[in-house]
Amino acid sequence: MRQVKSFLLALFLPCAFINAAAQDVVLTGHVQKITLLPFGADDCPPTCTPDAGRVCIHNSPGCQIMEVSVDKVLLGEAGPVRHFRSHIGEWGPTFRVASWPIVVSEKDGKVSWADATVRGDRLYIDPTQLRSIGDVSARDLQPDEHGLVPLDALLERVRQADARRQRRSLGKE
Repeated sequence: MRQVKSFLLALFLPCAFINAAAQDVVLTGHVQKITLLPFGADDCPPTCTPDAGRVCIHNSPGCQIMEVSVDKVLLGEAGPVRHFRSHIGEWGPTFRVASWPIVVSEKDGKVSWADATVRGDRLYIDPTQLRSIGDVSARDLQPDEHGLVPLDALLERVRQADARRQRRSLGKE
């Protein structure tokens, strides 16, 4: 019986990691709703639980949930609506309601976003809002005269970095 459990764990445990990575996403969309929740509410577990000998101190009042109507998925997978969750930081909520398009990136559960500026057929973002996608910094790109960087150029660098990482894992680089 113990061998069967070990076999099943070995078989299905890698799927859990694949599934977590599959949730990383970059998309464009429109904010539909922002929800603020106090700690202890459904969908907002506390960041730490005090126990014997441990004290929790933080200045985060709770959680924020941003519901985004998806216009286009640029990396990863998402349905027509995506919910992004994060803790509210020391300075208050970071998600804001906007009627214009935004670009949202989520990697390993960390959410960042930026207003999307459309010029011609290209999207531009402010690299001080959406600082990176994956392991690629938006600040590595040369901003234009308005301080914005083209999103397609940033995504191309992300694809190149992913290809390099994949070649290294195969021992080809």
